[in-house]
Amino acid sequence: MHEFGIVSDMVTQLLRQFEGRKIRQIHALRFRRGSTFSPEALEQAYRVSTAGTILEGAKLIIETVDHQFECKCGYRQVISCDELLGHFFICPQCSATAEIDEAHDLELLEVTGVEEGLPPPRPG
Repeated sequence: MHEFGIVSDMVTQLLRQFEGRKIRQIHALRFRRGSTFSPEALEQAYRVSTAGTILEGAKLIIETVDHQFECKCGYRQVISCDELLGHFFICPQCSATAEIDEAHDLELLEVTGVEEGLPPPRPG
C-alpha cells in the first residue's frame, strides 16, 4: 500500500518538527487529497502512524481535489482510486496506460493545536 508509506513519512516529518516544543494538544489536521488517493487508506495509515504520539486522536479534515486524466486520444475523465489498477489507469477509449503517482496527491494544509504557554485558540 503506497499510500501508507506516504502518510507515515508525512507523520514522521511532522513529529520531527514538534521535537523540542511543548505541545499540549493537537486538535485537528487538514489534508488535501487527490481523488486517486484512497480516503480509507489515508485514515487507516494516519491511525496506525500516530498511535502513541501527540497526533493520536486529532480530528482529520480531508478536502478532495479531482484528478483530471487527459489521454493523448482526447479522452478526459476525473479518476478515483477505485478506477486504478495498482498505480495505473487504463484509458477506456484507446487502452493507453498512465501511471498515477499518489505521492503528489496528498498535502498537509494545516495543524491546529495548543502549545504550552500559549492561550488556546478562540472559536471562530
